[in-house]
Amino acid sequence: MNNTIKTILISFLVIFLSEDMIACTCGLSRLSDKQKWEMENSECIFIGEVFEIDKSNQTYKVRVSESLDGGDTPNNIYVGKNWKACTPYIEKKGKWIVYGRMEEGFLRLNLCRISRSFNYPVLNPAPPPPINIEINEKRKNNPQKQLPEIIKDALIELNAEIDVLRKLRDKKK
Repeated sequence: MNNTIKTILISFLVIFLSEDMIACTCGLSRLSDKQKWEMENSECIFIGEVFEIDKSNQTYKVRVSESLDGGDTPNNIYVGKNWKACTPYIEKKGKWIVYGRMEEGFLRLNLCRISRSFNYPVLNPAPPPPINIEINEKRKNNPQKQLPEIIKDALIELNAEIDVLRKLRDKKK
């Protein structure tokens, strides 16, 4: 194979892999930016109950409990799919906040990865720990409390996010 063909093939491969990797992120790092992106790019935003999981087909069913964008009716059921990459992965039943869109006939959670379970509301990837030295010192001195504190903080953040979404939804009405 001559050098020109090798260069073209390598260039194509690099571009193809780069686009695939970029497609797996919304490119934002601050939570507030991710939330804004999700609100602007979601077909549906709701609180729902994942009540069935089919691991063999990588699908799940989620029932809408409360629409946070005003676009869904309670008890509407979506069939979601766990893609192998690029979105949060639903593997346990429970209550979730969902930012999603329809793709290939399935609900797909969005790229910014802020759809999350109420049982484990820590963002994936988790944000950096707070700068507050006093809190960090407590966590260092008592590692058993670290995870429950992180979950508690994440749940507070999740509830604040839901309050904002409710206000925005009610403003539209």
